[in-house]
Amino acid sequence: MEQDYKPGTLPYPEQDDRKMFCTFHYKGVLVILIPLIFAPIFFSPPTPAYRFIYLAMVFYSYYLFNVIPVGALAFLFIAFMPPLGIMDSKVISRSYYADIIFTTYGSIFMGLMMDASKLSDRLAMMVISGCGTNIRMLQFCFMIMTASSSIFFCSTFMCAFWMKIAQAMLKEFADAGILKIVTDEEPYERQSPPYPTKPVIGIYLTIAYSATLGAMASPFQDPNSSIVYSLRSTMAVKNAGILALFLAPMIGGLIVTAIWINIIFLGLFPGTLRDELGETAAAKNTMIEAITDKRKQMGKWPIHCILALFFILLTMVLLVLRDPQIWDSWHGWNSNIHGAENYSSVPIILMCILYIAIPANYIFCRYYCCQRPEKEGIAPSMVGWKLLNHSTPWAQMLMLAAGNCAMAAYEDTKLINVINNAIVRKGYSKTSCLYIGSMIATYLTNLSPATSVIRHTLESVSNADELMKIGKGGLLVPYATAIHNQFLLPVSTSSNTIISGWGNIRPFEFMLGGVVPTVFMTIFIAASTHLIGGTAFIGY
Repeated sequence: MEQDYKPGTLPYPEQDDRKMFCTFHYKGVLVILIPLIFAPIFFSPPTPAYRFIYLAMVFYSYYLFNVIPVGALAFLFIAFMPPLGIMDSKVISRSYYADIIFTTYGSIFMGLMMDASKLSDRLAMMVISGCGTNIRMLQFCFMIMTASSSIFFCSTFMCAFWMKIAQAMLKEFADAGILKIVTDEEPYERQSPPYPTKPVIGIYLTIAYSATLGAMASPFQDPNSSIVYSLRSTMAVKNAGILALFLAPMIGGLIVTAIWINIIFLGLFPGTLRDELGETAAAKNTMIEAITDKRKQMGKWPIHCILALFFILLTMVLLVLRDPQIWDSWHGWNSNIHGAENYSSVPIILMCILYIAIPANYIFCRYYCCQRPEKEGIAPSMVGWKLLNHSTPWAQMLMLAAGNCAMAAYEDTKLINVINNAIVRKGYSKTSCLYIGSMIATYLTNLSPATSVIRHTLESVSNADELMKIGKGGLLVPYATAIHNQFLLPVSTSSNTIISGWGNIRPFEFMLGGVVPTVFMTIFIAASTHLIGGTAFIGY
């Protein structure tokens, strides 16, 4: 019988077969080899920009090859940037506590509250009743629902909402014995959660990418507020033109993403995986009977579940009315609060406080009607801090903060000015700038969340566009559109971070699922900017 791992014992058994060296020790070799491979960058001109390039290359290589646990890797910038003279530690610390971090925390707490109240289970049974057990129909359902809801509400919040429903649904499949949701592969760290199977990864990535693409065409999202303001101030572009500019890549991206995930993870072509999912689809009646019995056991909706759904809907209302960018004459509640800017983290964190403060069986009116409550004694909260502390993916959250720090260093070290000036000196044509702007934004937004990229780069790119003398919007418009091209890494966006943390999806699986959508979107954004924009966008 295999014994549990204890501190101080070897993680792998000793053996003398030298052929197994790479299997057991390749990560230890990469820890030393990766810094040596990029060493020539470090010994280039001794400027903060080159040192940051070196540190970032090492950091993201460690991340991709999974050679260091994510939680420890997330602190690498804090430990090495100040000694290397790249950034002050105070500036680095502030970048680790950006608004997007607290928006993600609040969205995670909301999802855990859904589990505590069993709301996710009840909604999952509704999804199964409507879509059955066909994995492709379920993918289509989650894609449409996540993308459409992310247009109107915070994509991070909606990603957490649909992710919890998907997890509850897949657990029902596993309990019924119609789908295997975890693999037998040994995890990187002993006693850590198991890795998901391909169909599960396909559903999770569908939710992550649909949230990103839905936010792309949204006038309500935080990054788009800055984008729309910049496009309006630099060009005579109306709301309809901006919406069309974002809408075409969103629709094309959803189609390509659905097809590619079907090919890689959902067995589109004949094979073992397709046969297994065919058996899952054929077990629809068995699954319907199982959830019917479970629905009877759970009974009617308790007050805990009703309160959870009420606060989620209330949060959505606050988010959509915060700062809508539809009509110039209509301002949200953020504009009516003078003296401070309120981003998405404010209403989301406010609701999280209520989750913890309000009792789960809060029917105090019964006391005034001379009736005893359903359960006597101290009423537990809607969600407890112990559950939040245990189930929050802290390591992935710290990694998201590190991605935000990387973009702050990109601006602070003046590396962004070096790149923009190089583009200006080359004097590219108008058409070339469409693709250059799209590729640069795609690269940056896969290293750091879109909100961070916008905050640290949009003004500088706009100034570079002015210097190129090629017409307003030549570089800016494709750059601003491609900011949402976030598919390759868990740190690329807060939605990916949530999916990676809860689903235990590794960076290379994001790379595999996002490589084709990324290439397609990079090209399609540049082409659609040229076709849709015309004279208003590229100065013809």
